[in-house]
Amino acid sequence: MSGFSTPAILLRRIDHGDHDLIITFFSREKGRIPVVAKNAKKSRKRFSGLLEPFTVLELVCRSPKRGGMPVLQEAAMQTPFAQIRDDVVKTLYASYWAELLSGWLEEYRPQAKIYRLLYYALRGLDRNLAAPAEMSIIFQVRFLTLAGLAPRMDGCVACQTPLDRMGSSVFFDLEKGGIVCNGCAAGSNWGRLRISPGTVKQLAWIQENEIRTVQRLRLTGSAVKEGLLAMEAFVPYHLGRVPRSLRVLQQMRRQ
Repeated sequence: MSGFSTPAILLRRIDHGDHDLIITFFSREKGRIPVVAKNAKKSRKRFSGLLEPFTVLELVCRSPKRGGMPVLQEAAMQTPFAQIRDDVVKTLYASYWAELLSGWLEEYRPQAKIYRLLYYALRGLDRNLAAPAEMSIIFQVRFLTLAGLAPRMDGCVACQTPLDRMGSSVFFDLEKGGIVCNGCAAGSNWGRLRISPGTVKQLAWIQENEIRTVQRLRLTGSAVKEGLLAMEAFVPYHLGRVPRSLRVLQQMRRQ
């Protein structure tokens, strides 16, 4: 039997048969890894209190000789992030991030910078370093940057007019991948959102700085509203679907 040990963040878990769980972890050293936790539902002592969403664990896994899914042998708690699970709003935001990464990341492809991003976003959420909505904007902007999909924020993607010369009529264009001026926004309004230059400047600053620098940023009320609208449209557009957890989160905010 071969195996491995690695720190990892629990992204999701689903039932597998009567006694097992299939768990998706995001590992600093191995990327996204699905594992099976045998008898995890049957035995209360083996993984008691450990296999909770967003926890950071030290995993010990083994792989069967004939391949297949690694089997979780041991797990030790590193960071519980329990304050997230005690708050429904924080849980929904963290669930959205986890679902986004579960659908985006390739298996066994290390993504150390994205791992670091998720860790510090969860830490910030757990310790109230920023409001959940602000932290989600930061997470999404930084994720797009690290994934190579950052929208252009310094000027119109169509005519190259700099932001400072675009006036107050600025639009966020999902298809073009950035902001467009009023003249270039003529025509269909599909996939286009009005956004203020001030919000664009704040989002651009987040793009250019790491999460440990920006997580204490306090966005204006309009920037939170516009930033959420833009990011929660742009990310699913490139993901190819709207995550279920995002739908629930948006419904909760409407209520």
